[in-house]
Amino acid sequence: MDYKYIGKDTPIENSIAKATGTLQYCGDMMLPRMAYMKLVLSPVAHGIVSGIDLEKAQAVPGVLAILTPDNTPDMAYNRGRVRTNEKAPDQEQLFTRHVRFVGDRVAAVVAETQEAAKKAAALIQLQIQPLPAVFTPDQALANPGIQLHGQDSAITFPRVSWGDYDGAPGQEFLHHTSMQRITHVAMETHCAVASYDAPQGRMTVWTPTQSVFGVRSAICSLLGLPMNRVRVIKTPMGGSFGCKQEMILEPLVACAAKMLGRPVKLQLDRREVVLCTILKHPIESTIRAKINQENKLIGINLDVTLDAGAYQGVSPDYAQTMAKKLSWVYDIDHMVYNAKSVCTNTPVSGSYRGWGGPESSLLLENMMNAWAKKQGIDPIDFREKNILPPFSHGKVICYNLGSLPLRETLQTGRKRFGWDQRKERLKKQEKNGRFLRGIGMALTTHTSGYFPRKLDWGTVILKMEEDGTVQINVCVHDHGCGEVTALKSIAAEVLALPLEWIELPEADTAYNALDNGCYTSRSIYVLGRAVEEAAQKLLQELYGYGYVLLHAPETELDHGEGRIFVKGQPERCCTYSEIAYYCSDHGKGALMIKHDYFPTTNPGPAAAHFCEVEVDTKTGQCRVIDYLAVHDVGKALNPAACRGQVGSALQQGMGIVFCEKIEIDEKTGAVKNADMQHYHLARAADIPAIEVVFLEQPDEKGPFGAKSFGEACCLPVAPALVAAVNDALDADLSELPLTPARILQEIAKRKANEN
Repeated sequence: MDYKYIGKDTPIENSIAKATGTLQYCGDMMLPRMAYMKLVLSPVAHGIVSGIDLEKAQAVPGVLAILTPDNTPDMAYNRGRVRTNEKAPDQEQLFTRHVRFVGDRVAAVVAETQEAAKKAAALIQLQIQPLPAVFTPDQALANPGIQLHGQDSAITFPRVSWGDYDGAPGQEFLHHTSMQRITHVAMETHCAVASYDAPQGRMTVWTPTQSVFGVRSAICSLLGLPMNRVRVIKTPMGGSFGCKQEMILEPLVACAAKMLGRPVKLQLDRREVVLCTILKHPIESTIRAKINQENKLIGINLDVTLDAGAYQGVSPDYAQTMAKKLSWVYDIDHMVYNAKSVCTNTPVSGSYRGWGGPESSLLLENMMNAWAKKQGIDPIDFREKNILPPFSHGKVICYNLGSLPLRETLQTGRKRFGWDQRKERLKKQEKNGRFLRGIGMALTTHTSGYFPRKLDWGTVILKMEEDGTVQINVCVHDHGCGEVTALKSIAAEVLALPLEWIELPEADTAYNALDNGCYTSRSIYVLGRAVEEAAQKLLQELYGYGYVLLHAPETELDHGEGRIFVKGQPERCCTYSEIAYYCSDHGKGALMIKHDYFPTTNPGPAAAHFCEVEVDTKTGQCRVIDYLAVHDVGKALNPAACRGQVGSALQQGMGIVFCEKIEIDEKTGAVKNADMQHYHLARAADIPAIEVVFLEQPDEKGPFGAKSFGEACCLPVAPALVAAVNDALDADLSELPLTPARILQEIAKRKANEN
């Protein structure tokens, strides 16, 4: 079916404002009487703050208040808890005297200007009694006497298993994968603004968050405010990748605003973002796989250790989420999953794009590629022997994975990439030459919402104004990649209205119904379907009034260009505006729909990525030559936006594989490269030409058939790149990042073995 908006390349909602620099981010906000906050962070990794000397700081002109553990709530909380009734370890405080990492919050200065706040914060002197520190999970587990918390310093989760791994047949294959600590590098650094109206007892917070209701929940719990007196407004977001999923700055500015009775802004610089927000988990994993003579994957026994950093935060949920994602691609009869989340005296680990999916994919796909290499079999052939068929059920939280065209994804990629031809070409390359090339691939899937792990829903209020334009009220959090545009396109397509006639403000707790937030790739699949069904309901109302005004049965009516008309007689019509006025004068009053949608499905979007990489054996540098991403999307609502997502995923994956790593000083626990001069990224110039192929088999319950996409496209990148490097070097590298030094070390090792 040919649509006007769906499936068309459409500029995202605020692209012109972004390109011209006129979009107002949270950091651009200027409110009357606004004050500015600067944090005072711990310079030591573990210790007790015995003294805080404020005298010099208080003497700085313009200083309004200094927040410390003594004048702020001492309630422990969890920054990742979206609703107060969620079970999670409460370990963190707004400000603490027991500092647990270099960057832990001890105090904050609020002043009339940024300059005054920064100057005063630098003058605060801390007396800290040092305590023994541990900087890796191994150190923490080997020194149980060094306790970061009274409990939950190290959490060993109940074993997740099915079948009987120990009794299963097959040859056992051991493989190890490790993933380093990295930072998200969202272009917009963290920022939040709060304003408190003391006479009314009302708090308003502006923040580029992924959950306005999560922010409200945290603030109300910490400050003892009723929820109907706290309003949280989502501002335009300059990227998140998970780093703005947790409630970090918002409680701080709310506390200061309540204390002063005036607006307060806190914006971090890049160094502070690295030190005191969240980083991606470092992970160590050992996987034992049982595989029979026919190369059928019989069972997996997996041990995973996550470094949670100083506070557990979302790490327990992260570790347990990884377990279910292991059963979505391959038909595995026997599984054992053991996981630990261990606190260390390092920056806090937390949410990252894909939420355990990239980690699960990396360790599982690395193993699959390593086994194929060891046996001398094609990695695609090996996968085809083991993939789940369509409409399989996941083994953890058993539910139908949907059409899941894994085989078609593999076969399409094999053909479009010219996999077999490239293999033959690369066999002929000079093995002792300076530049060696290799190819790699990976196969994954992801999720399209919370169902059935927990109740998910989308609530929409859709209102038609008197002129026929439409207002949509739905709790959407756009990351900057076009969720608002996609939802507007859905409504515009159903109602046959110009896209500019649809208005959809972002999340605001004062107007939106309670919502789960922008997590687990639910925005399009859940909220998009809610908008589609609400628009269909509104359209039926329009048809009903068209029947009254045109004196024609609804079966003889059609719609288009903002009007209802009689089929075959387009001159017999009434505009949406005329219907809206009729409704207000003679009908139901406001032409408005409220609709709740509860998903009962969660299809997995299959994805296979293929790449060719060139390794310079003299310098150790790796260059990605060619890249193909094959994605089962159900329906690409906005193909250009989807292709952009693949580009961003590849850039992130290249950084993870080749260069990104937060370096921790082994003696002090301090971050050694908390700036963009010393933290290395994959640049735009490093990205090769990318071909994206969409497999469009519309999902029955997705909006216009769409599945999720934004996180799914980042899962296969790292394992595909790793596989290509290993193919080039005839190696089995699996400890990231594959820096030039590590590549050269592997080449030297290979040459030594040859001699």
